Amino acid sequence: MNKHVAFFIIASLVLLGLTYITRRRRRINNLLLLCTTVFLGLSIVETAYRNFFKDRKSYFQKTGKTWSFGPHPVLGVQIDTTGVLSDTELTSSGSAIYHARYTIIADSIGPYRFIHRLGFLNPSASGRESAPAPGIVFLGCSFTFGQGVNDSETLPSKVGALTDVSTLNLGGIGYGIHHVYKIFLDKYATVNNTGRLFIYTMIPDHVLRASGLYGWSPGPSFRLAGDSLVYVGSLPVDRYRFAWYASLFGTFSFIKDMIINIQNKRRAKRVAPDEYEKAYWMIRKMDQYSRMTGGHFIVLSWDNISEKDDPNRYYRQILADKLQRLGKEGVDIISVSDILDTKDPKYYIPIDGHPNAMAYDRIGRYLVHRLFRNLR
Repeated sequence: MNKHVAFFIIASLVLLGLTYITRRRRRINNLLLLCTTVFLGLSIVETAYRNFFKDRKSYFQKTGKTWSFGPHPVLGVQIDTTGVLSDTELTSSGSAIYHARYTIIADSIGPYRFIHRLGFLNPSASGRESAPAPGIVFLGCSFTFGQGVNDSETLPSKVGALTDVSTLNLGGIGYGIHHVYKIFLDKYATVNNTGRLFIYTMIPDHVLRASGLYGWSPGPSFRLAGDSLVYVGSLPVDRYRFAWYASLFGTFSFIKDMIINIQNKRRAKRVAPDEYEKAYWMIRKMDQYSRMTGGHFIVLSWDNISEKDDPNRYYRQILADKLQRLGKEGVDIISVSDILDTKDPKYYIPIDGHPNAMAYDRIGRYLVHRLFRNLR
């Protein structure tokens, strides 16, 4: 018996006992009887929800040295542990969806600490006293990070191994374009990037994350001022207080989840067009900074992946128009759908949905063929 069932049983017994004790005080008894009936009904629904819906979802095994998130003063959240970490995702029945190991290293961006996944280190350069800075920098979310695959199977590692060029994996789980732009702005915008290549793996959801739609993707916030972007601190975080109180402080999770789902769907339909204009300028600025400092910037657009219930479907054409505009202005944009069928399930980890090693291998070989033929 889990703690939730035990709580419902004890609370129900207490209410039944109070109802029995007050049976001669009609008004109070009627009120308690109503409360008891409602509570019992909600408890039955909650128990069914937890056992047959909520607890049927996949979950992550937290044993040994596993990865975990911690707060970050600028980026909102990041993995807070370094070393070789384990990540295992299981189905509700306990079957493994994937098991992977991540090598997480500590770095810094200006005054703040930044933790990210290991990329590829050219073996011929690793023994030098002054090894050259990584020639290829990968930016993005979990699609860049490589959630669900081992270190050698990520896109940064694949490209590095195929070209013998050291790479940096700056992808973060749950990151949006606001994280990507802030990392680039603080780490690379004003330094010498001669010969350095930046590859930003973009998925449509990055713009919605930057809009503050999701509480799980906090981070930096920017205001559009003409053709400039002004950093204004952290995104406001929605605590979903109404959902918390309406569900009796989270006791009835089906009520809380239902209210949050309704709120998010309404907010998703009302995302301001300015959010896509900001995304346009973020990409354009990163491309401009790259060119001015001797580097080259590429957007690897993981397009055509919106599902039926994906809120990004409302803005698919807006994003496509912005990317087309950037392409006409000289930004190098590569569509993943030109490399592989982004709807084909063989390129994704079953149930989980992240790209698998096969997808990264195919994309990596395409990038090397198209962009790095002269490096070998």
